[in-house]
Amino acid sequence: MMDRQIVCLCIPRFEVALARLDTPSLRTRPVAVASAHASRAIIREVSPEAEEAGVIPGLPADRARRRCPSLRLVPPNPARVAQAHHALVSFMTPIAPIWESFRPGHFYLDLTGTTRLFGATCDTTMRLERDVTSRLGLQAVAGIGTNKLVAQMASSILTPPQLCDVRAGFEQDFLSPLPVSILPGLRGPGGTALHTRLADLNLQTIGDVSAVSLEALETVCGRWGHRLYQWARGIDFLPVVAPEASLSLIHSYLFEPDTINHDRLLGGLSCLLDSLCHDLRRQQRLCHRLRLTLLYSDQLTVHHSSVLSTPTHWEVDMFPSAQTLFRRCFQRRVRVRSLTIRSNSFRP
Repeated sequence: MMDRQIVCLCIPRFEVALARLDTPSLRTRPVAVASAHASRAIIREVSPEAEEAGVIPGLPADRARRRCPSLRLVPPNPARVAQAHHALVSFMTPIAPIWESFRPGHFYLDLTGTTRLFGATCDTTMRLERDVTSRLGLQAVAGIGTNKLVAQMASSILTPPQLCDVRAGFEQDFLSPLPVSILPGLRGPGGTALHTRLADLNLQTIGDVSAVSLEALETVCGRWGHRLYQWARGIDFLPVVAPEASLSLIHSYLFEPDTINHDRLLGGLSCLLDSLCHDLRRQQRLCHRLRLTLLYSDQLTVHHSSVLSTPTHWEVDMFPSAQTLFRRCFQRRVRVRSLTIRSNSFRP
């Protein structure tokens, strides 16, 4: 059986990289992405220089400035991010039979079986990195492995323009010395409790976790136990999912300028539903779950979800649920920057 060849190619700190590309004077300064004019702005992304000064994502902008007086705040630019991401997609499609983007500037590519067409996966990936740099001015990192987990872990330990190729059979050896904190499930607020539990057991590295039996991990970590057991051994069966095969549709509406006007907000929500339902009908899908995300001007994000009682692709059926989600999200007297709606759908 042929080993899979999965590439995880990323532009680290994507929004910062774009800001520095557009404004070269920022390249040697500590930079953070946040709304420069919001009184309670939250840091979204930081440059390495800012991180060294103690500025981290999630920190209020005023505290970030106290930690790093020379910090330069740049506002989020969704249009620029979307344009750059679309340009990156144009590099993926000619060489990857299947590719998946898991966030802007970050991709999985399944290059299994492409050796006769393009050469060794490592060589193909190096050419791709060089092309992205020469034509877009963006430096990438790339991890190569037999699955998505190993490829992502390989890319996460690099700095541009590096590449790491983890050969088949060496997955566990590669992962063993890495800290457990870089595992996907332990990143962000949702993984804090699990990370604390592992730290209490003095399981600091992925190798430490691999030395624990499945039964013990399931006892201590519950539903996470089996997943951790597999991850610690470099096992991951998740496929790279092509965009057209995805069961989710996402649409965003950006308010220019930011607004607190209730009618404008509901108008934006209505436009979102029109676009979403048009795509659902075109793809012959029915929506069974909605998720609404509201981004305030101070970068606070609120989201709520709802399961529809009857799957549908019609605006008139979906609007009551969407309006309820909006009321649950919009609880502050602060201007709103954008609304994003996500639909989980299926083909009947």
